[in-house]
Order: sequence, then C-alpha cells, then structure tokens
Amino acid sequence: MKSKFNKEYLKLIFVVAVLLIILFAFIIYVSYPLLSVKKAVLATQPIDPFDPLRGQYVVIRYEINSIPLVQGAKVRDSIYVTLVDDGEGISRYVEASLNKPSKDKLFIRGEAVSIDMNTMRVEYGIEQYFFERGARFESRVSEVEVKLSDSGASRINQLLSNGEPVKIIYENKTWGS
Repeated sequence: MKSKFNKEYLKLIFVVAVLLIILFAFIIYVSYPLLSVKKAVLATQPIDPFDPLRGQYVVIRYEINSIPLVQGAKVRDSIYVTLVDDGEGISRYVEASLNKPSKDKLFIRGEAVSIDMNTMRVEYGIEQYFFERGARFESRVSEVEVKLSDSGASRINQLLSNGEPVKIIYENKTWGS
C-alpha cells in the first residue's frame, strides 16, 4: 500500500514539474527581447483609444509600419527591417528583406499584413501599449524605445517624448473606481 502511495506522489510531482517548466519556458520566450542589450528608438504617430473590454491603451503607429515593397513578399511573411540611427537618436528604415540580416546590423522583425502596389504594411507586435485605468500622460508620446533580440523580436522598453521618458500619472484609486 505504501509503495502505491509513493508512486502517486511521484506522478503528481512529475506533472507539476512539467507544468512549471512549460510556464517558465513561455515567460523566458516572451521576456527574451527585454534581456537584450540592443535598443532602437522609433518615431511614432500615436492614437489614444479606450476599449471597455481591454482597458486603456495607446495604439502606436511607427514610421516603419509602411515601407517600400520587398520583392517576392507575401502577406504573413516575416520581414526584416534594417535600421540605422539618424544622428538625432532615432532609428530609421534603411532596407527590408525576407532574409535575416547579419548580427552586426540593427534590425527588427515584423510580419507583412497588407501589400499595395509599391508599399507594404508591416506590424512588429509593439503597436499597442496598455496601462492602468485612470492613467494619463504629461506629454505626447513621440518616440518609443524598444529592445531587440538577436532574432529581431521586439518589446517596448519605454515611451519617450522628445528623447525624455514620458511620465505616466496615475490618479488615486478608490473602491468605486
């Protein structure tokens, strides 16, 4: 009887361990770009909507969302956009390709979502920034600092206004808010 009891505990420990490994693997996968040392500052064109189901957020459009058509690209293809600093600290579009650039270049990976005659719309997974309800910005978001992994994956690091971090002011919360 005692050995059957131990076997059940071992099965339970094994299942819990597998679930924890899957959870930590997902967290590392999502957080990996934030551990990177590569940074890029992207110029934006933000919109400030509110959605009752998703809460308060900023929709961010980047200059690099609309780029010249890449030869042979189709909708849903991965697009690698090479960036270069313009001297004012903003990373600007240089070229785009279906192939990953060398690691010595600064690049961001996106997905083609629409293609017109000579241009294509590319999304990078950083087009929305969520924050708590009742928050407001002291200034307009004009740039976004992103961190880039070696594969080109990106995550928002901070919102900027003229090169300075945007201060988000949170109103005092009450039980009724």
